Amino acid sequence: MASHERLGDRRSDLRFEIIGQLWGSLETVEPLPLRNVGRGGALVESRLPLAADTVHGVRLAYNARTSTIQAKVRHVTPIVNPSGIERYLIGLEFLSPEETALEQIDHLVAASGGRPAPSLGA
Repeated sequence: MASHERLGDRRSDLRFEIIGQLWGSLETVEPLPLRNVGRGGALVESRLPLAADTVHGVRLAYNARTSTIQAKVRHVTPIVNPSGIERYLIGLEFLSPEETALEQIDHLVAASGGRPAPSLGA
């Protein structure tokens, strides 16, 4: 256990020293432009590549309804936009989406009518 008595330690809260390795995880949420979507998956654009075959929770928000779907990264394709900044097109396969999520996707597709779709958080 770390001590408050150490010289130069200005922390006000008690800390515990870790001996060896302690693994943790970090979760981030970033809105991603949605290029296209269907019942089987989606194509999103990202400033960071995702590793192929990894599984991520994807939150789809549309008309004040939100669904979380597990999705597997199937392909990552680098692209360069007109400003010269590299971005990535990421193909996601939805894994066992719930019926409510599928209905939400159907409504999103029907409402888009060929217009750009809203962002998808991954």
